[in-house]
Amino acid sequence: MKLMRVLLTTVILLVLLQAETPLRVMVLRITKNCPNCRLKGVHIQNADLTGADLSNADLRWAQLDSVNLNHANLEGANLRHARLYNVTTKNTNFCGAILMDAVKGYCD
Repeated sequence: MKLMRVLLTTVILLVLLQAETPLRVMVLRITKNCPNCRLKGVHIQNADLTGADLSNADLRWAQLDSVNLNHANLEGANLRHARLYNVTTKNTNFCGAILMDAVKGYCD
């Protein structure tokens, strides 16, 4: 019975942690502030994130489509395997960011 409670608690925690990501995206859209955020695999579309702070954010496998990142801070962010479609990055700080296997633009 104790094992069953531990398993149930683990499943509930995993579900709650997964549900947290859309909330973080909503908060990011409003506050433009999400340093150290875990946004792995997130899909952000049609967003104005001008001047956003995404320093040290985990954006692995993320898909950003029609996002304005002008003047944003992505210092130390992990964008490994991210897909950036129609994303503007004028004066964006990518210092120390991991961009390995990231793709900017459409690939066929």
